[in-house]
Amino acid sequence: MSMSMIQSISCRKVLNSHVKFTNEFIVRLVDGSVGEAASPQGETISIYEDRKVNIDPQTILATIKKDGIIGKELDQVSFDQYLQQNIGHFGRNNSFGLSEAFFEATCKTHSPFELLGKPMAKMETPRLCLNILNGGWHAYTNPVLSDFSEFMLVAKSKDLDEVIDEHNEIQRMVREKQLNQAKTVVSGNPVNSFTSRDNRQPIEFLLNIVDGLGLSGKYELMIDASAGDLWNGDGYLLGVTDGKVRSSDEFIEYWMDIIRQYHLRFLEDPFHEKDFSSWQHITTDQQATFIIGDNLYSSDEERILEGAEKHTANGAVIKPNQAGTITAVRRSLEAALSTGQIAITSHRSISTESTFLSLLTCLFGAQYIKIGPLVTDYSSIVRLNEIIRLTEENHAS
Repeated sequence: MSMSMIQSISCRKVLNSHVKFTNEFIVRLVDGSVGEAASPQGETISIYEDRKVNIDPQTILATIKKDGIIGKELDQVSFDQYLQQNIGHFGRNNSFGLSEAFFEATCKTHSPFELLGKPMAKMETPRLCLNILNGGWHAYTNPVLSDFSEFMLVAKSKDLDEVIDEHNEIQRMVREKQLNQAKTVVSGNPVNSFTSRDNRQPIEFLLNIVDGLGLSGKYELMIDASAGDLWNGDGYLLGVTDGKVRSSDEFIEYWMDIIRQYHLRFLEDPFHEKDFSSWQHITTDQQATFIIGDNLYSSDEERILEGAEKHTANGAVIKPNQAGTITAVRRSLEAALSTGQIAITSHRSISTESTFLSLLTCLFGAQYIKIGPLVTDYSSIVRLNEIIRLTEENHAS
């Protein structure tokens, strides 16, 4: 257990990837070490996440001082316990920013293995879940007419040189073909449309490109449906495409058709966060596709353990700021791995300069990491570069 003493905590405003100002916390320890962190955020968030917490950072800092945290000996777990107790007041993103800043400060004098309770070991490269096409209501890079937020290709290989070269070829071909596609507007964003308003169209578009490049045996298809956003209280409304409302049973069959037709390997958030019977049905009634809980679990240790016990899903997406602290996200990832679930760590759509996700992924041996659109999101390049550094001997030429 590594104890440290905080000398001071301050805050500044910095820009995130949406060119909006966000809080960056600076933690200074008595030994002179300094850590800085600004939490990423999500555009599409689960029912378990904070909607918005209106609190001035100076109020947070005053509360921390009043509660006697400054000048007190702390380790990461005890500091995070304090933040967890105040997360409803401070907000989840502010709490994670504080937690990561403390972690970054203590990393100046201690190994991250020690701080995260792991024995020293070689770090492994995860498989990349590459974001290629984007749909839904927040479609920016390679935008397509679809109700579903992301169409991804999951690399079978861990060879980053090979995967990135192939990624670039896929992106080149996608952009070339989209130049000739008809355009329409969804939620103020111009998107590429197809011959019919059907979510199968972007699947076929992407798979035809992969097949045309001779890469179909090297990548698996993944869809992030973010279906909690499709639930209207009566059923699942596919408002972008056919405008129909489907019951839970009808939506199960909708997904089963896609699984059978396109050999879908990973399906993230196919149902609303509380439509548990549908989750259990599709997870237990077929074995071809891994059903992955993102908003379902919201990186919560107890929900992940319960989901494994009840066979609600086969895997969990782990997002640090969803958990709220370094300790909470570590425990969430450990819960997924210890129960034999697939662990997919993930960026958020509104990024900062944090590379903690890369460290978390490689140090704990998460099998996969979701990477944002590399052609437009440089923060994803930053995280990928950190993975290269952490696993440097794997990439030595």
